Amino acid sequence: MFLHGALNPLQGFLSKRQVEDWASQCGHRWRRCVYSPLPTLLACIYKHSSPGVSCRDVEDWVCSRLPQTSAGACNAGDDFCAARSRLPQAVFARTLAHTASLAAGAEAVWLVDGTGLTLPRCPSHYEVFGRMHGKARMPGARLLLFTDASTGAVMHADLSGCDQSEMRQFLCAVDSVPEGTIVVGDRQFSSYLAFHEMSRRGIGAVMRLNVSRKPLSVRSLGPEDEVQTWGRPPANLSAFPDKIREAPPTHLIRVVRGRVERKGYRPVELALATNLLDPTLWPPKKVLALYAQRWRAENDIRDLKERHGLQLLTCKSEDSVRKEVWSALIAYNVVKVMQKQTGLPPRDLSHERCRAILMETCSAMSRALTTCLPLMHRHMLGQLARARLRRQERPPQPRAIVWNPSAQYPFLYRTRKQWHQRYLAA
Repeated sequence: MFLHGALNPLQGFLSKRQVEDWASQCGHRWRRCVYSPLPTLLACIYKHSSPGVSCRDVEDWVCSRLPQTSAGACNAGDDFCAARSRLPQAVFARTLAHTASLAAGAEAVWLVDGTGLTLPRCPSHYEVFGRMHGKARMPGARLLLFTDASTGAVMHADLSGCDQSEMRQFLCAVDSVPEGTIVVGDRQFSSYLAFHEMSRRGIGAVMRLNVSRKPLSVRSLGPEDEVQTWGRPPANLSAFPDKIREAPPTHLIRVVRGRVERKGYRPVELALATNLLDPTLWPPKKVLALYAQRWRAENDIRDLKERHGLQLLTCKSEDSVRKEVWSALIAYNVVKVMQKQTGLPPRDLSHERCRAILMETCSAMSRALTTCLPLMHRHMLGQLARARLRRQERPPQPRAIVWNPSAQYPFLYRTRKQWHQRYLAA
């Protein structure tokens, strides 16, 4: 009865047999009860798909889906936290990988970025995760995300304490990146060791160049395009001396410089470091276009925090914190899977509107007849396809100052209204 009415569209790609097989492979055993593996997983997804929902609200939601005539149905929803603690973390990891494979785009381009998570004040959190640097009185964790550039789905994640750097997380997580993938990141990942580890595994990398990098030699490939020879840093100055000693003494890195211009925005001068050394296969414009997608990772982190409950976590044990984070990532990927089923690029659809449409449809389908479910599912996909993002184009503005003769900027010799009239006439 619960499985018939709980999050019906999701059970098309998260079936009972599939989830129970994952739990059995992890050595998990359960008896005949309400909170078997699939209902527990669906309850976690429901909690992080509805902003502001607490564990008590999840228990009430489970009770509302149970038949009232069964004995003990009124108390059957009081064990959600205990059921979540019993379900192994590996089940959440398998579910995240499964939804990521369904929502992944055709091009294997991943965006990497990290963020901090605020945890409730608890002695165990201070011992396991440590204190946040900006908020000394609050414990915090560090989350590293690999998201798909074309769809925004979370492909891989790593959670650690505040004492761990993002570079250490990245070096530990790079083993999970498939061969042939291109990773795009900021300058904090543009290190000698990071490029060595990715090149050794057949992973492409496009990172912002660190201006403090001094190459040993430079060979020009064209205008604003060159190949530099980087020297291995001293092991006593590195945070990873063992890995530095295993790396070769030199490494070839291609440096591409260019100017990115977007309508309504100021132009940006970029210097990128990459291990894509073939200028014919990867011309400079293509490399710059890859890095132009990097800011999408910031938008994905914003959606995760504001829409899926990662702004402030509530669990008070390490195991529960990790499962809470994985549940939020799964709920985020579920929306991406439904967006992809519309046939439109998920980046063109509003994540918040699609999340709201999905939850409203799930609530309506739980009360509908079985014969009406296919029609409601098609209607939901049509609504998701109409939830398009409206791109706001900034009006053109004169990049000039009104009055400051000593400044090294263009001077505006006419009014702003006259400038707009001349711009539109041209």
